[in-house]
Amino acid sequence: MWTSINAGETATVNVENGAIGVTSIGFTTTETVWGAWIKVAKIDSIPSSVETFTGKVYRNIEITKGVTLTDEVMSDTIVNFKVEKAWLTENGLNQNNVALFRHANDNWIQLTTTVGEDDGTYIHYSATTPGFSYFVIGEKTTGEVAPVAGEVTEPVTGEVTGEVPEIDEVTGEVGSVSGLVWWIVAIIVVIAVVAIIVGMRKKK
Repeated sequence: MWTSINAGETATVNVENGAIGVTSIGFTTTETVWGAWIKVAKIDSIPSSVETFTGKVYRNIEITKGVTLTDEVMSDTIVNFKVEKAWLTENGLNQNNVALFRHANDNWIQLTTTVGEDDGTYIHYSATTPGFSYFVIGEKTTGEVAPVAGEVTEPVTGEVTGEVPEIDEVTGEVGSVSGLVWWIVAIIVVIAVVAIIVGMRKKK
């Protein structure tokens, strides 16, 4: 129990009982709190009111805290724990097959877990958690789904681009008018020639 924890200060709970599995908990507070406490307990089984964890279980843990330590004032919370190498061997697991799970919103949430040192008897781990509740140290699940990025729809731009007015029809009409003019000119020339010839004959 702490008399007080100042804002921005990192507090640590060391767990002396090695049988629990959790070795220490560290966290920072965003504001000053008084009379804070954290309790870590190994429990034989998770209450029946909580969903059953389906993987292999090394330890069932319950972590509770005083009312002054709300989730809102706690940040950067890290749970350090250890797993016997003999248990890994008995269950056909390696050191990378272990994770810390937290029960929240009616689900077992696999927390981001980092493998630490091998002291010969235990493999040490650390995991970040957004809060306290029931925990399971157990077999890491496979096929984790990362957050799916929202589909990005490219904005449609330049809709007018490429809409060029067709002028083929106008060109065709101009061509027809030009041909008609040439025919008229030719007829006039022919008439003029004929008139000249007729005039010359009359003079004779």
